[in-house]
Amino acid sequence: MNAIRLYRKLESDDFVQCLICAHKCKIKKGMTGVCKTIANVDGILYSINYGIIVAKSVDPVEKKPLFHFLPGTGSYSIASPGCNFRCLGCQNADISQTYRDENLGSYLEYFNGMQKTPPEDVVENALKANCKSISYTYTDPAVFFDYSLDVMEIAHKKGLKNIFVTNGYYTEESINAAKGLLDAANVDIKFFNDTSYRRICGGRLEPVLESVELFHKNGVHLELTTLLIDEYNNNDEEIKKIADFIVSVDKNLPWHISRFFPLYKMQDGRVTEEKTIINAYNIGKAAGLNYIYAGNIRLDGYEDTHCPSCGKLLIKRRGYNILENNVIKASGAESEGKCKFCGYKIYGMF
Repeated sequence: MNAIRLYRKLESDDFVQCLICAHKCKIKKGMTGVCKTIANVDGILYSINYGIIVAKSVDPVEKKPLFHFLPGTGSYSIASPGCNFRCLGCQNADISQTYRDENLGSYLEYFNGMQKTPPEDVVENALKANCKSISYTYTDPAVFFDYSLDVMEIAHKKGLKNIFVTNGYYTEESINAAKGLLDAANVDIKFFNDTSYRRICGGRLEPVLESVELFHKNGVHLELTTLLIDEYNNNDEEIKKIADFIVSVDKNLPWHISRFFPLYKMQDGRVTEEKTIINAYNIGKAAGLNYIYAGNIRLDGYEDTHCPSCGKLLIKRRGYNILENNVIKASGAESEGKCKFCGYKIYGMF
């Protein structure tokens, strides 16, 4: 259990406001925030899951999904329990949605009994696994934000990159706190409808859009993901709004359009049809996006990267495997890659 960095004292001594995520919870003594992992203990906010890792794996960076950031490399991936969202279709509900006891004493007793992993050990494990990056993923980095920052500082000193896989529900304070430490992020834009965000996720749309803009402004490599769910966000109007928003930030930001499978509390939902993915892909292209990818589905050609200038195939993928790569590093620029055929600068880190 560690005191958090980002908080605000309030006029009432009984409450302290957390400034990590956009809920900005005002937490009473003896209580937790929405995430159930930040607690007010005697007027100080603590991360009560600090150092607790409930999932770890070496993943291809393409699984995050990041297609334009160190392609073909491994990313050491970790998660702590909890989440600041309540997504009804959560694919990791067993580690994100199970810590819901209202009694703080029960939380403290539970978490205190779990093994803690020092930040140094995470970095050492990533290096031993020959990974090029560490991903803070599976749940949301917001619920282990201070631990992530501590790991990220050490990771950079050891030459590793840092990646957030996130719902994007942050404050300006937290995004700026990660500036210079966070190298890349995949942010979900789940809907372009505030009602759906509130109903399905327990959040709001606007903070997510603001986070995307601020991450981009801060120089974080960004890729975006939308899970298409029948009757919620698979209509042409909403898909176009998402695509238009991404273009307004940067037409080079890769957009991953993913297939939905019924999970958790949305077991009665329908698997997204192939034609829906292809339709969204075409809408995104018409809106002006340079890089669009199909996810959770095998559609030949829809996982590939083509040069926006000459149109030639740059990266051929099958699942998480790279079969062909025609992006060359620009001389003297680690973060830049160019088309092998015409020299066009490709967004990303290659």
